[in-house]
Amino acid sequence: MAENLAQAIREHEAMAKKILADAKAEAARKIAAAQAEAEQAIKTAKQQCHRQWRELVADAEKEAEEKAAEILLKGEAEAKKFYESRQKSAEQVADWLVKEVMSAYGCCRDV
Repeated sequence: MAENLAQAIREHEAMAKKILADAKAEAARKIAAAQAEAEQAIKTAKQQCHRQWRELVADAEKEAEEKAAEILLKGEAEAKKFYESRQKSAEQVADWLVKEVMSAYGCCRDV
């Protein structure tokens, strides 16, 4: 009886060791799978963030180009208006200048 009991204890100890080894191996597999899944989730999140960032930058650049075009058109209109407003006075000054030069030096040219 004692021999059978000792043998049963050894068998149960062996079974317990096997169960423990199997549990450790399963835990290691689950940890490795969880780490791989976490790394993939991080990679996916980084890619998504980078894609969103590129889209935001593209949108901002497009908006900036549109505003720059508006500013350029406005500046061109203001420059044209300024030119037109000063053109008459420039013609008057040029006429006055020609009269002054002609009265001081005459209209004869040395040939």
